[in-house]
Amino acid sequence: MSLDTQFDTAVVMIVMGISFGVIIEVYRRIRPKTKVLVFLTDGLFWLFYAILLFASLYHVNDGIVRLSFFLFWLAGCIMYITGLRRFVLPIVDGLFFCIRFLYRVIAGIFRIFLVGPLLFIVNCILSLAKMSKFLLLWVVKVLIVRPWKAISRSKNK
Repeated sequence: MSLDTQFDTAVVMIVMGISFGVIIEVYRRIRPKTKVLVFLTDGLFWLFYAILLFASLYHVNDGIVRLSFFLFWLAGCIMYITGLRRFVLPIVDGLFFCIRFLYRVIAGIFRIFLVGPLLFIVNCILSLAKMSKFLLLWVVKVLIVRPWKAISRSKNK
C-alpha cells in the first residue's frame, strides 16, 4: 500500500469518526422510547454505520483493514467530541426545528385546504340527508296518512 493511499485512508477514517459523532447525535434525538423498538433501531443504526464505514474503507484502499485506521477513526471521534460538538449541536437542533416547522406548515395546509373542505362537504351531505328524510316523512304524512285517516273516518260514520 502506497503512502498516498495510507494518507487518504487516514483522512477518510478521521472524517468517518467525525461523521459518526454527528450521526449518533441525530440518532439520539430520534431514538424511540419503547424497548423493542430501541433494540431494533439500535441494531439498524449499527448495521448502517458499519456498512457506511467499510464501504468508505473499500472505496479508498480496496477494503484493507489495519489497526492504525481504527485509531484514526477514534481520533476523528475524539475531535468531534472535544471541538466540533459545540458547533454541530446547534446546527442539528436548528435542522430538527426546521423539520418540525415544515411538518406543521404542511400539515396545516393539508388540514385547511383538504380536510376542512371535505368535512364541510360531508356535513352538507349529512344535513341534506336529514332534511330530505324530514321532507320525505312530511310528504308521506300529508299525502298518504292524512287522506287515509280522513277516508277511514268517513267510512266509520
